[in-house]
Amino acid sequence: MSWKKMLLDGDAGGGAVLEGTVDVNPPSIAKASTLNIDVAVAGITPGHTVFAQCQSDLETGLSCIAVYSPANDVLRIRISNWSSSAIDGAQRTWAYQAYS
Repeated sequence: MSWKKMLLDGDAGGGAVLEGTVDVNPPSIAKASTLNIDVAVAGITPGHTVFAQCQSDLETGLSCIAVYSPANDVLRIRISNWSSSAIDGAQRTWAYQAYS
């Protein structure tokens, strides 16, 4: 099933759907670097397909390049700093959906 169909129709495979929001406050990310930020999400597993979106604009130079679950109950958001100086991103709310 395509991700677009899952978002539009739900998980027709019958797997559990988790959704919610988490607050993410990334530490300072050095220039031209990438950082993993882990947040607790009860019930999420490495078997889930995860989608997440920041609910407001990130600072110029920061970009979310991956979202996944590396371990049970952990949501990982990978943020890259493409700029030429360190950026300390502000705390923001992210929405997520996870399908198994």
